[in-house]
Amino acid sequence: MKVTFRNSKGFRLFAEVIGVRGVRGVRKNKQPLILFAHGLNSSRSSPRNTYVADGLVGKGFACMLLDFTGHGESEGTAGDVTVEQFASDMDAALNHIGGMDGIDRKRVGIVGSSMGGTAALLAAAKEGKTGRIAAMVLRSSPSEGYHEYAGKVAIPVLIVQGDADPIMRESIVLYEKLGGEKKLYVVKGADHLFSREEHLKEAREKIVEWFTGMFLNTENPGIRVFKDRRSAGGELAKKLSEYKNREGVLVLALPRGGVVTGKEVADYLGCPLDVVIVRKLGFPGQPELAIGALSESGTVFLNSDIISSGGVSKEYIEKEISLNRIEIERRVSLYRKGKKLPPLKDKTIILVDDGVATGATIKSAIAAIRAEHPMELVVALPVSPPQTAMELKKIADKLVCLMTPDDFFAVGAHYGDFRQIADEEVVRLLAGEQEKSH
Repeated sequence: MKVTFRNSKGFRLFAEVIGVRGVRGVRKNKQPLILFAHGLNSSRSSPRNTYVADGLVGKGFACMLLDFTGHGESEGTAGDVTVEQFASDMDAALNHIGGMDGIDRKRVGIVGSSMGGTAALLAAAKEGKTGRIAAMVLRSSPSEGYHEYAGKVAIPVLIVQGDADPIMRESIVLYEKLGGEKKLYVVKGADHLFSREEHLKEAREKIVEWFTGMFLNTENPGIRVFKDRRSAGGELAKKLSEYKNREGVLVLALPRGGVVTGKEVADYLGCPLDVVIVRKLGFPGQPELAIGALSESGTVFLNSDIISSGGVSKEYIEKEISLNRIEIERRVSLYRKGKKLPPLKDKTIILVDDGVATGATIKSAIAAIRAEHPMELVVALPVSPPQTAMELKKIADKLVCLMTPDDFFAVGAHYGDFRQIADEEVVRLLAGEQEKSH
C-alpha cells in the first residue's frame, strides 16, 4: 500500500506500508509498526531493508518503508539531503502513522540504516519521551559528530554492527554514550552493507527477535512462545496420544512449515506422513493476507468477507489461481515425484500445520480431504486465533489446538525460531518416510 504526505518544507514524500491487517472484518487488534529509514543514495526499495521488513511482517508487525527527501519517488534534490532533513522527514512520517487505522501508536519503532540510522538517532533525541517512538534499531549507522545526541535518547536502542565495517569504532563509542536501555550486537565478518547473505540473515534474525521481545512478548506477558516448529510438534503429538499406534491413521502436513511440525506428530504416533499441497491466494499488495486458497485437487476456497471488504476483482482472483496452480504442480513433482495423494477413504486423517491466521489455506485442504471420504478428519495446530478455531471446529470432526490467544497477531509471533523452511528440508523429511515404507 503506497502512502504520501508532506514534510516541513512542503515536499511530497512517498512510502510503502506492508503487513497491515486492517482490512475490515479481518482483525480487531491494533498492530505495532516499524518505520524503516534508508541510507544515502538508497530508497524505500532497499533490498536489505525489504528483507528485514518481511521478517517483521511474518511476526505480525506492519512496516513503513519511506523514501526520504530527494530519494526514490519523494520530492527534493540532492541539495536538500542532510541528516537533519532525514530526521525532519521521519517526523512527518510519524505524524502520518499517528493517524493510521489499526496501528498501535504506543508500539512504533524505527530501523535506521547507515545515514538513515544517524537521522533516527537525531529524531529520537528530539522526541525525548513523547511516546511517538518506542524503540529503535541502528544498523551500520555513522555517529561521529552526533554523539552528543546519544545521551538524550530515552528509548531502548539495539545497535547491529558488522566488525568488518570501518565505522565499527564509532558504533562502540555511540553504544557507550547511550544512556538508556541499550544493546550492541556484532555480526562477525559483516561489512557496512551486510553484503553477504548469511550476515544479513543473522542481522534480520536479531532485529526481529529484539522487536518481538520489545513489542509483543513484553506488552503481552501472558503470550506463550514455542521454541521452534519441532518443539510445537512434540507438544501437539502428546495431545493426540489416543491415535498412537492405531491402524489406518495418516498425518497430512501443509508444506513447508507444517511438515516440520507434522513429522514430530507422525513419529510419536507411529504412523505415515505425507503432504497435502495447498496455496494461499494473497490480497493485492498484501500477499501474506489470504483472500482464499487453492488445493492440489483443484478445490478453491474463497474468503468472501475479505474479498468484498477489499474490493478484490474477479480478474485478480483468476490470475492468482492460475499462478498458484503452476506452483502446486511444481511442489507435487518435487515432494511426491508427481504422484497423487495416497488413498484417504475410510482412514483417520490428522491434518497438521504450524499455525493458522485466517484459516483460508487449511480450509481448502479440509475441503480437498473431505472429497476423498475419510473416516475421521482431525485438525491439529499449535496456535490459531479464537475466531478461526471456532470456524475449524465446525468443519472438522475434531480440532486439537494448543493455543487460541485473544491477542493473536501472526503465527510467527508465537515462535522463537520461525525461519523459512526450504524445499530441500521438506524433501529430506519426506524421504525418511519413503525409506520406512520400503
